[in-house]
Amino acid sequence: MSNTRKADPFRTLLKWTVILLILFAVFATGFVLLDKYQKGEVERQAQRIAEENQQIIEENNRARAEQQASLASGEVKTWPEAKQEGWDVVDVSDFPITSTREQEVTRAELLKGGLLLVNRWHEMPSDFTLVEGDIKSIGVETNYRVPVENASVQLMNNVITALDKMIGDARTAGLEYYIMREGYRTAQTQLENWENERKRHEARYSGDALIEKTRERVAYPGTSDYHTAMSVNVDVYNRNDSALSSMKFQESKQADWLNEHCWEYGFVFRFPVQGYPSINTVDKSYITGINLEMDTYRYVGVPHAAVMHHMGFSLEEYIDYLIKHPHIAVYLDGELKYEIYRVPGGNENTTINLPANATDYLASTDNMGGIVVAAIY
Repeated sequence: MSNTRKADPFRTLLKWTVILLILFAVFATGFVLLDKYQKGEVERQAQRIAEENQQIIEENNRARAEQQASLASGEVKTWPEAKQEGWDVVDVSDFPITSTREQEVTRAELLKGGLLLVNRWHEMPSDFTLVEGDIKSIGVETNYRVPVENASVQLMNNVITALDKMIGDARTAGLEYYIMREGYRTAQTQLENWENERKRHEARYSGDALIEKTRERVAYPGTSDYHTAMSVNVDVYNRNDSALSSMKFQESKQADWLNEHCWEYGFVFRFPVQGYPSINTVDKSYITGINLEMDTYRYVGVPHAAVMHHMGFSLEEYIDYLIKHPHIAVYLDGELKYEIYRVPGGNENTTINLPANATDYLASTDNMGGIVVAAIY
């Protein structure tokens, strides 16, 4: 007679129920810890931003008062003299914007202006839905003049225009076979990426350690720069050239051209790390929050890209620089090209002051409580 006992299906079901409850509790605890951590970071950043914006207001008021006093006394203060050769960025924060005209700008325009900062410390604004309708397929919009991995690779429509021009000029210079691997990323896609990465490490890590380990390779949903629809991952591909297609992008002539010229079209390399994209690159991961070799190029607009390129700034460094120097003049060979200034605001439709002789402008929220205006001459 056999001694084998038939398994009790109720006990088996109970066992699995308990296991699932434990797993759910672990996941819920991790989510709560992450949410608290994220909210704490956001609150600290918001407090810092509010203090810095208040300082800008006070400094601008002081500059206006000093100018009025100078005019009353007959003394006229002039901007510092710029270099006569090459690019030069002159700090004119002690001088207010003068001889202005008013220009209405919408919140949608500000969201698309190029400087929307999204990283682990600054989440996507909740009203980004205002411009989601302007996110388009790169391939479809350019009639596939800009090669893409597939038709679902998308960017903001104004960014596609600049990208099309850049890739077209690269082709004219004899450099083809660029391919855009990835662009706009939805919060849902980012959540899936996050969960997949988290599951890879949950056997060895838990709590804050698991969060930080996951963050090494994947941004928390809502904090990825790809959410802005202004960043694109670039590569090379030619189906008839296996050597080129297997080459790392930064080892290609296409990358050399892009890194030299992308700023001329309003793009910058988004995540510099030590020795990447070039051997002389200085590490910026401490301020971008990304320590990966990513071939990501971000649209910021030509005036801002010019300053960032020539001063070696990452996007985060550039915005911090403008907070400390809220009014700068940008010259090329002694000729004024751009006047860039930062004022508090940007969360709604508003009116900005433009120099009367400016021929064009860009206006953008920086997602840090400020509007950055680039007057173009």
